Amino acid sequence: MRAFITGATGFIGGHVARRLVDTGWQVTALARTPERGAGLRELGITLVPGDVTEPSSLAGPIAKADAVFHLAAWYQLGASDRTRMYQINVKGTEHVMTAAADAGVPRIVYCSSVAVLGVHESGVIPDETAKHSGRFASLYEETKWMAHERVREFVAEGLPVVSVMPGAVYGPGDTSVLGVLMRFYAKGWLIACPFMEAGVSWVRVEDVADGFLLAHDKGRLGEDYIIAGDNATIREMLTRVAPLTGVKVPRLSLGPRMMRLGLPIAPLVGKVLKQPPGIVREGIESLTGSIEFSSEKARRELGYVFRSVEEGVPDTVKWYQENT
Repeated sequence: MRAFITGATGFIGGHVARRLVDTGWQVTALARTPERGAGLRELGITLVPGDVTEPSSLAGPIAKADAVFHLAAWYQLGASDRTRMYQINVKGTEHVMTAAADAGVPRIVYCSSVAVLGVHESGVIPDETAKHSGRFASLYEETKWMAHERVREFVAEGLPVVSVMPGAVYGPGDTSVLGVLMRFYAKGWLIACPFMEAGVSWVRVEDVADGFLLAHDKGRLGEDYIIAGDNATIREMLTRVAPLTGVKVPRLSLGPRMMRLGLPIAPLVGKVLKQPPGIVREGIESLTGSIEFSSEKARRELGYVFRSVEEGVPDTVKWYQENT
């Protein structure tokens, strides 16, 4: 079986590519910057230069595929370049779907996100039937929602797509804002923690990768599957793993009101965290409430399982302690 994958040089995509190789697939990966794909090449993955925003780079490699895994996206809270994010997340998805349709690929697995369902009130655990309120917390959330809706249009036209909606993905090597949180906690630098009462669906990256392969093998065409994990507030997660990591739970909690007071120095905060200047503003919007979700449909239909935070977080913390 031959797989074509986009986003394989990214955090989630890299794990999906490796799982495909481990299970016997011949994998071809699109690489905008091939030098980032050295590790993939060592696994026997064929790298082809290209970009999802350039349709001409897609047709050739997709034509040879038995399945397409589309994971390329720009995930960045606080980003201000709306045009670029739209081109990558929305138009890039449209280009991949069009190329797959033209090639007659029998199965496409698309990486959506629980972000397309939006932030909701605490205490509620929505599933795939939830509808976005229309109030977007970030450019990422908005463009992923638009891309998801575009994929639904392709599905309505008969394209064989299964959509995977990961939760809050963590694991060794993550450089996103969630990775920053893990690193600061691991190093003991998290004196005051923002959004301690925010509900999160914590899912280890390896479990997400397994979910993608299960979606290909068992997912019903045209369906969405939440591939999330252990639902807990940030405070609950840290409290549960503290006895296993030996790292204390931060005493101070920075809620939305306190965070808004810090908006004037947001650019400085972004610089310290190596994140865009808008990270504080979009962080407030994204984590005021809950992003907990149910993976019951994936469990029931795909056989998906995820590890608890007690199983997944401690060795992630250890990795950040030893490698950053």
